Amino acid sequence: MPDPVDVGDGSGVTETLAVHHRVMEKMPSSVLDDPAFSVPRCPAGGSGVAWLRGSVARFSEGADHACRRRLIDELLSGLVVDPRPGGDPTAMLLTALGLSEHLVADVASAAASYHPHLPVIPEADDAVERLIAVCGGHDELTAAKLCVLVQAHTATRALITHLRRGGDGPPPIPSTRRVGPRGETVEVDLSGAPFGSGRHACPGRDLAHRLAAAAMRQCGNDLR
Repeated sequence: MPDPVDVGDGSGVTETLAVHHRVMEKMPSSVLDDPAFSVPRCPAGGSGVAWLRGSVARFSEGADHACRRRLIDELLSGLVVDPRPGGDPTAMLLTALGLSEHLVADVASAAASYHPHLPVIPEADDAVERLIAVCGGHDELTAAKLCVLVQAHTATRALITHLRRGGDGPPPIPSTRRVGPRGETVEVDLSGAPFGSGRHACPGRDLAHRLAAAAMRQCGNDLR
């Protein structure tokens, strides 16, 4: 699932388009298939958001990414989601993973600090540690579960907002980031690839649409 960029969905996650006070170069979605452009990588951390960033497929490449992506694909292939009409999409996903719906707030806190260009909000580290504890500890499977939960939380809400507006305009997540061959960070326009492309293409496209459709079947739900 791509980076959140001012989706206007009330999630509080907004990406700036500047790095060190300069505007990032904007690139087409074909960059996503170019091996010379990699995802921003995060060093391994011992706990909290730092551990999450350093342990997920989203911010890794090479053998680490292949292994972590395989775990996510296996997790999603066996996931049975009951899309309750009007339900909160994150709550539905938590239930499918055998976790409590009451963890939605913790997932939201983790999502607000997930991407490496975002500051870590005060409650995020504690929220991530609580999620790690209920998922079984600091291991690769836990990282896969949290990767699915955190990325789906923001992206599915963006998709719901997009669909409620008629599906017009830019994609739910307008852009993502990559690091070019000279070490430069670039903004990648997702107009031609709303769910990404290449080795980091979103594995949860069908799941996101199912959750969004269920949430939209009943009006008046607070999806902020």
